[in-house]
Amino acid sequence: MTEFDILYFAPGLPSHGEKARAAFDDGALAVNGRRVEVALADIGVTLGGFNHDQLFLFWHQEEGRYAISPVDASAQAQLIAAAPPPLSGLLQGARKDVSRGRRRSRFGLGALGLVLLLPLLAIGLMVWKSHDIAGWIAGHISIEQEQKLGEIAFGQATAGMKLREGGMDADAIRDIGARLTRGSNYSYKWYVAEDPAINAFAVPGGYVVVNTGLIQAANSAEEVAGVLAHEVQHVERRHTLKNLVHSLGLRAALALAMGEIGSGMLGDTAARLSELKFSRDLESESDRLGLLALKQAGIAPQGMVSFFDKLRKQDGAAPPALLSTHPASAERMQALQAMINDIGPWPAQPLPYDWKVVKAAEK
Repeated sequence: MTEFDILYFAPGLPSHGEKARAAFDDGALAVNGRRVEVALADIGVTLGGFNHDQLFLFWHQEEGRYAISPVDASAQAQLIAAAPPPLSGLLQGARKDVSRGRRRSRFGLGALGLVLLLPLLAIGLMVWKSHDIAGWIAGHISIEQEQKLGEIAFGQATAGMKLREGGMDADAIRDIGARLTRGSNYSYKWYVAEDPAINAFAVPGGYVVVNTGLIQAANSAEEVAGVLAHEVQHVERRHTLKNLVHSLGLRAALALAMGEIGSGMLGDTAARLSELKFSRDLESESDRLGLLALKQAGIAPQGMVSFFDKLRKQDGAAPPALLSTHPASAERMQALQAMINDIGPWPAQPLPYDWKVVKAAEK
């Protein structure tokens, strides 16, 4: 049994954690020699820290949220080597995300130095690696500033739309969303839009809108949960914010990161959200992390595949609005199914909604 050094976060402990030792003992997690009374299938994996490069295992008990984080690279390697399935696969994927994030962060710091010293060379580098630089800048924008931007963006994105927070469908959306965002740093707000287009979108800061057209197109709550899990990961991974920073240009993006941007510029910035698209890499990341969110919430994953595949198979019509930013290719469906097979089965209970009743109540 290999022990490794961790920071331990638990109700009643300091917010910065407490040093401890952990190990996997006969298929169970133990902290300071005491087994954690939670199944491995109920332990989630996430990234945190200033640059999203700190690995966390987290779980929930009656007292609240618990988490551990290896103190350094050596402890992280020991954790990953000792972890039994299915945690080992989740940890390997998270470690790859950390490695990519560190490479991007190092490049961003170097690129900004070149901007100051060699302006002409910096322009070429920014064109070549502009998305990496945007990601670095977005990582330095506080959640408070992001939520301020999101509030303005939400107002512009929903101008003229008929939104509501009440009704059986809105209650179901809010409940499913709460399951998928448990423990998040964002305070999510959920809305239903009276719009027949099959669409859903999320705005930085945690605003999520689901059209009635999508609710009517879904055959089950699990299909809606699959869409919400994907959208939530665009917020959690700050994809929209990074795209927005990329579209602003360096000067305005740095002003936003330092909190020096005025309300007028915030309005102009928010207006750009409708023009943004997600790259294939960002969509794949949201698919993968969305599946892990479904697992953590105990929701069956097949709804995500079946709903996106349903959209893909629509014949003779222009792609619905959802597909303009979420292209549902055959390759994507295969990749989703491969991810589900790789993660392996997890315990899931049917969501407690008769979706036919929900749709009938919405009309």
